[in-house]
Amino acid sequence: MKELKILLILVVVVLVGYWGIEPYAHSVMHGEVKKPDYNYSDLKTTAATTGDPAKGKELFVANCASCHGLKNDGINPGMDKNAAIASFNVVPPDLSNIAAIVDHKFLAAFIKNPQQATENPKFAMPPMAQLSDEDVGHIIAYLSSVAKKNLDGKEITIEACGRCHSIKYQKIYAETPAENLKAYLGKVPPDLSVMGKAKELEYLETFINNPQNGLPGTSMPRLGLTKESTEKVVAYLDQIADPHREQRNKLGMWVIGYLVVMAGLTFAWKKKIWKNIH
Repeated sequence: MKELKILLILVVVVLVGYWGIEPYAHSVMHGEVKKPDYNYSDLKTTAATTGDPAKGKELFVANCASCHGLKNDGINPGMDKNAAIASFNVVPPDLSNIAAIVDHKFLAAFIKNPQQATENPKFAMPPMAQLSDEDVGHIIAYLSSVAKKNLDGKEITIEACGRCHSIKYQKIYAETPAENLKAYLGKVPPDLSVMGKAKELEYLETFINNPQNGLPGTSMPRLGLTKESTEKVVAYLDQIADPHREQRNKLGMWVIGYLVVMAGLTFAWKKKIWKNIH
């Protein structure tokens, strides 16, 4: 009985250490992690987010297609990839699914003033000052009409991150060459293969929502992803960083069960042997 009491005390100490000390250490080392703002409340814009898709297509072709393609509707960018890299040091994204993953209020503010919306004064896209607030609504309506629905985490991650970030363990490579990214951003963005293990998921969600909250001064632009899109990206990064976690957890339960059974048998054998010794 004395041994069982000692065991229980050790179990309590370990549990208190794990669930008590670890969160405290995290709060001291990392400080408070700001909550994501999916309303993008800092963006004050009067631009519309709804309109006529037909008018939006006309406006898109006239104002956006020189740099951006839209594969879902068979529109190729007027500038090829190499020319775009030489001009901007980054590949302008295809906008086929942008309206499915980016908040529409953010998208409206972005079209009007990309530098302000992304919180990156060096963002390559110029403001679309020639577009009225109503024009912006038409473009967003058009982009919404052609965007795929229910994209999974991998698809959203490639759409949102693939121009600058590689995920080499998944054989996904950044569209923009490293030397151009360094010239554009000041450094080569990190590979995301094990980011889900290197960073806490709460931190990743905050960082994706607004990089300046996670790493003040970073050159990564704010992406404007919706809450659902962000959560899918974080879940995908978590899954690929530790793809065998589920199997390991299942095996771990069997190992713990084995150890419990063996501990019981050992204790019973010890009592049997020692009860006759005086």
